[in-house]
Amino acid sequence: MWALALGAGFLGLGVPVAICIGIAATIALTLNGTPLLVIPQQLFSNLNNVGLLAIPFFMLTGAIMDAGGVSRRIIDFSQALVGFMRGGIGQVTIVASMFFADLSGSATADTAAIGSVMIPGMVKQGYSRAFAVALQSAAGSLGLLSPVSMSMLVYAYTANVSVGTMFVAGIVPMLLVVVSFMLVNYVTAVRQNYTAVEAFSAKRLWTTFRQAIWALLTPVIILGGILGGVFTPVEAGVVAALYVTLVSAVIFKSLKLSHFREILTRTAINTTRVSFLLGLAFVLGRYLIEAQIPLHVANSFLAVTTSAFVLLILINLFLLVAHTVLETISSIAVVIPVFLPLVVQMHIDPVVFGVIVLVNSAIGINLPPIGFCLFTAASIGGVSVEKATRAILPFIFALAVDLLLIIVFPHIPRFLPHLLAIK
Repeated sequence: MWALALGAGFLGLGVPVAICIGIAATIALTLNGTPLLVIPQQLFSNLNNVGLLAIPFFMLTGAIMDAGGVSRRIIDFSQALVGFMRGGIGQVTIVASMFFADLSGSATADTAAIGSVMIPGMVKQGYSRAFAVALQSAAGSLGLLSPVSMSMLVYAYTANVSVGTMFVAGIVPMLLVVVSFMLVNYVTAVRQNYTAVEAFSAKRLWTTFRQAIWALLTPVIILGGILGGVFTPVEAGVVAALYVTLVSAVIFKSLKLSHFREILTRTAINTTRVSFLLGLAFVLGRYLIEAQIPLHVANSFLAVTTSAFVLLILINLFLLVAHTVLETISSIAVVIPVFLPLVVQMHIDPVVFGVIVLVNSAIGINLPPIGFCLFTAASIGGVSVEKATRAILPFIFALAVDLLLIIVFPHIPRFLPHLLAIK
C-alpha cells in the first residue's frame, strides 16, 4: 500500500502516469523481495500478446483519418443533421464526437481534435466560453463507448471477454449518453437564448451525408467483419487502415504521400506511449493479484453487503477516484484484475461491468484534480479549470444518471448483443 501511495504522490506532482505506475510496481516488488529483473520480463511477456497488435493499427487508422480531413466532413454532416435544433452548434459538437471512435487510445486526443474546431465555433455563436469548454470536454468522453473504442479493446483483453461483444454492448449506452448530453445542451440553450446554426435542408443533409458516408462506414466494416467472423480484431485494424487510406487518397483526394511521415511518426509515438503504460500497469496488476489483493478486496466488500447493487455502487465509488487520477487504459489494466473476481463471484455480467467501468471513466476524466479531458478542453478554450468545472456539473449529473440506469437495468448494454444473438 505504501508503494501505491508513493506512486499517487508522484502523480500529484505532475510526473507522467506511466512513470508513477512503474515507481509503484518497482517499490512493491522490492518490498516483496522479488528480483527487479522480473519487471522487464513481465513487461514484455504481458505485451507479447497477439490481441494487443490491434492497438497500433487502430491508432494508424485514426491518424490517417485525421490527416485525410475526415473530421471536417463528419462535422459538416453533423451540422446538417442537428444544426437546426435549438443550441445547434452544441448539438453538432455532441453528434460529431459520437461519430469519432476512441482510435487514438486517449479521450484527451479526441477532445483536442474536435475541440480545436468546435470550441471557437461555439463561442462565435454566442456560447459562454466556459460552457463551450464543458460541453466539448463531456462530448470528448463519448469515444470511450463508441464502437472500435481502444479502451473497450483493452478491457476485453484484460477481462477475457469478446471484443465484438464489447463493441456492440457499448452502442445503446453511448446513445443514452448522447441523448442526455443533447438534453442538457438544449435546456441551457433555451435558458441562455442560444439559437440554431442553420435552417434544416434535406438537400444539404444528403450532400454532406454522401461526403461523410465513406468515413462513417469505417466502424461498420470493422464491427461487421469481427462479428461476421470474417477477420479477427487485429485483422480488422489492418483492414480499417487500408480502407481509410484508399478513401482519403482516392475518393477524398486529401491524403498525400508526404503526409505519411507525420502519420507514421504520430502512430509510433502513441503506440509506444500506450504500450509502455499498459506494460507497467499489467506488471503492477500482476503484483496485486500475487499479493492476494483481489481476495482481500472481495472479503472486505462482502463483509459490508452481499447485494450486487450495493456492491456495484461501492465499486463505482472506488473506480471514480481511480479515474480522476488515471487515464482510462491504465486504470483498466491496474484496477480491473482486482475487482473482476468479485464481479464474477456475484454473477455480474463482465460485459455489462465493462460498460459500467467506461461510463464511470467518462465521469472521472472530466473531474479535478487531474481531469484529463477537462484540462485539455480548458486549455484549448482559454478558461480556468475552476470555471470549466462549474460549467460541466450538469453533464456530470447526466452521466451519473446514465450510470445508475445501466446499473439498475443491465439489459441496456445487453440489448443489442441479445438482439443480434451475440454471446
